[in-house]
Amino acid sequence: MRAPHIFLKQTELDSMKRSGPNNKRQEKIDHILKKATEAFSQKGYDGASADDIATAAGMSKRSMYYYMGDKNTLYRAVIEEIDSGAKAELKKTMKHSDTLTPHEKLYKYINAVAQIVKNNEIHSVIIRELLSNNTSFLPQCSVEESLGLICKFIDETIEDGVKENVFIRANPMVSGVMIRSVFVYWRIIACHIDKKSEYYGQYIAKYGTDISDALVDEVYRMFIRILSEPKSKAAPKIKPKIRPKNRPRPRPRYRYRYRFILKAK
Repeated sequence: MRAPHIFLKQTELDSMKRSGPNNKRQEKIDHILKKATEAFSQKGYDGASADDIATAAGMSKRSMYYYMGDKNTLYRAVIEEIDSGAKAELKKTMKHSDTLTPHEKLYKYINAVAQIVKNNEIHSVIIRELLSNNTSFLPQCSVEESLGLICKFIDETIEDGVKENVFIRANPMVSGVMIRSVFVYWRIIACHIDKKSEYYGQYIAKYGTDISDALVDEVYRMFIRILSEPKSKAAPKIKPKIRPKNRPRPRPRYRYRYRFILKAK
């Protein structure tokens, strides 16, 4: 069984969370969401049962259904909660960046994305769903809104850098996705790499298995080098011709012509 494709509207989610005589209901809902997020991130949608989530939350399944509904509704609420929190964090980053330099804006964005990924385990669930070709479990409007925020901020940052002659132009969508992908992928695979590995161990020792300040700094430095690279005078070939190693080089024709002339004399 795959994850449900129908998502709650934000108003429905807010009413679900805030309705109640006092903050105890809200605390219960937050606790259930936290345990559900952990369960879905570790076992996926199919692997995590309602009984598992209820047990982790320290309540009966009936009580959990009373606060949040069934497993499908809970899964939708978890995704929406994570998504809305990420968008709010990005908006906050954009709001307080007017007085910063292009370099400071870029670092602030990279650090904000890193913290969003670091504080949310649900990214592993999203990657698992995408790899299983289940691309409809995220609402299109939500994806476009998040991507729009990313592209807008990156585009404005790069344009400011171009005006100050410190950056070159770059695709904002590709740039934003690249930055986010680094942290998501690192979060998923780094914990499975042996620290004693002959090649990869040195990087795990330097950056750690979680998202660290050292990793954020490294991503920032690499991206600065990309945006600061001077323009090449000659446009690179899209598909350069590479001669196979075993293929012999053709002999120049003038050799045979020169030999023929000597023989004639």
